[in-house]
Amino acid sequence: MPARIVITSPVAELIARFELPAARPTEDQPQARYNVAPTQTVPVIRVTNGARELAHLRWGLIPHWNSDPAHEGFVNARAETVALKPSFRDAYRARRCLVPANGFYGWKPGPRRKQPYYFRPVGGGLFACAGIWDRWVGPNGLVESVSVLTMPANELVAAMDPRMPVVVGANRFSDWLDPDEARAAGVLEPLEPYPAERMECWPVSTRVNSPAEDDAGLLVPISVPF
Repeated sequence: MPARIVITSPVAELIARFELPAARPTEDQPQARYNVAPTQTVPVIRVTNGARELAHLRWGLIPHWNSDPAHEGFVNARAETVALKPSFRDAYRARRCLVPANGFYGWKPGPRRKQPYYFRPVGGGLFACAGIWDRWVGPNGLVESVSVLTMPANELVAAMDPRMPVVVGANRFSDWLDPDEARAAGVLEPLEPYPAERMECWPVSTRVNSPAEDDAGLLVPISVPF
């Protein structure tokens, strides 16, 4: 969790929210995505050469030391153990990032099938999810990939899933992106979930189960039987 995210904010909004350098005139506006799945590309904010930048990385972190060309990567990393696990600790120490998301999906268990729900900040907006990234050289060249940190869910999300993304507050962006690992550790201590009262959710079509489905209609609320 999460295994699907939504990112529809234009570049101008990301520049303002994350205090990024102005976009180049030739920079393409990324297409709005309503069902981003693992192995697909997600936007991230990271620091390169001392400055924040917007980059697009493969979702599913492949460690730099990986020797398996078929490795699909780690979609999520537990915040409680990210500094210790061999797959994540190097990236955590030196390559932290923020993954912007307008929302994410969760699946509520049911008697016959799981029902997807869409979660977002109340009234809309952006989550800034804590992420780590790495570089791996595979058979086809360099791959930059990212994993989203997760933590025990708040009471709203817990009805669907025991875990949720670690959401970084705007006042902690610099701490998380700073090369100093000690500052980043402070973001995770104490580990507190994004407040449930600042989130909303509703049931959506099971079309979202297929990564091939990617349109605004996926966010339309539906009625579900009790």
